[in-house]
Amino acid sequence: MDREDFTPERIAQLARSINQRLGESIGAIEEVNDDIHVLSINAKIQAARAGVAGAGFAVVADAIRQLVSRTQGITSNLQGQVEKTLDDLMSMNETLSHRVRGQRLAQVASTAIDIVDRNLYERSCDVRWWATEDALVRALTHRTPQNLRQASRRLGVILDSYTVYLDIILCDLEGRVQANGRPDRWGSTGMDVKNSEWFLSARKTTSGTQFGFEGVHESSLVGGKPVLIYSCMVRRGGEAEGDPMGVLGIVFDWEALGTVVADRAMATLATETNRAVTVLLSYSDATVIASSDRSLRNTQLNLPEWDTLEGRKMGFFDGPGPGGKPMLSGFAVSAGFETYRTGWYALAMEDRS
Repeated sequence: MDREDFTPERIAQLARSINQRLGESIGAIEEVNDDIHVLSINAKIQAARAGVAGAGFAVVADAIRQLVSRTQGITSNLQGQVEKTLDDLMSMNETLSHRVRGQRLAQVASTAIDIVDRNLYERSCDVRWWATEDALVRALTHRTPQNLRQASRRLGVILDSYTVYLDIILCDLEGRVQANGRPDRWGSTGMDVKNSEWFLSARKTTSGTQFGFEGVHESSLVGGKPVLIYSCMVRRGGEAEGDPMGVLGIVFDWEALGTVVADRAMATLATETNRAVTVLLSYSDATVIASSDRSLRNTQLNLPEWDTLEGRKMGFFDGPGPGGKPMLSGFAVSAGFETYRTGWYALAMEDRS
């Protein structure tokens, strides 16, 4: 037997096969018993007709009838015991299968959120590094057309090497976009972003070692595409403790990470079951920010078990999922990577209808 045959489904199949074969065998024994019983009755009738000469046959017929009765008792008892044993086996197998599958779903969820954390940690590093770029400092120090064009060209060079970004934005301290890396594609120069969360959070930082952030949103900077924006103060001389001069914002393509992670995790699980599977990422308040099921995007999950997840790193639970369908759901919360932690959740949900 191959190792791949050692599965809960295969165990259940073998148990059902044993039960079926046992039933067939006991049925065959009962048919034989019936035939023997008829023969014993016929023998007793013939013995009665023979009178004294048939007395010995009558004794034999009674003995055969008693043996048939005992055999029926044995087969009935055997069938009851085996059926109970198989019922127990099936129940244990179902519990084991449920537990193994739940742990597998949780494992996939953990891998998904870990990929997101690791990837976004790099984004927080990128923005702090690029905010020290000399061309950006020079453009904000002497805001000449030539310096701003050079800053734009430099941002374009960075974008050519980092395809995960849709654009990079350079703003003054008043929140006016002074330059961007893809002016031929996104005409954001001159836009007012002073009320944007990513700009405001960067303005609150006190050192170049800190960064600002805005979660998943559709940004007018890039035609309404879903993005994350990381930000950092550009400081005089490119020094971490220099005086603030402006804000750099890097516009990360969320679809290229969130949707891809959810879709690939779902595809992996789909090869292991014939049940419908959904993988999603959410904020801690259960707002879905990416999902293999597109209809769930930007919705808030209404899961009775959600409040019980707080304080738990990963695990699985049963309960109604989206649309009220019974689901087995594996979950994992962001464990973080290095100094970065999103605090988000990943869920892998299998339809148990």
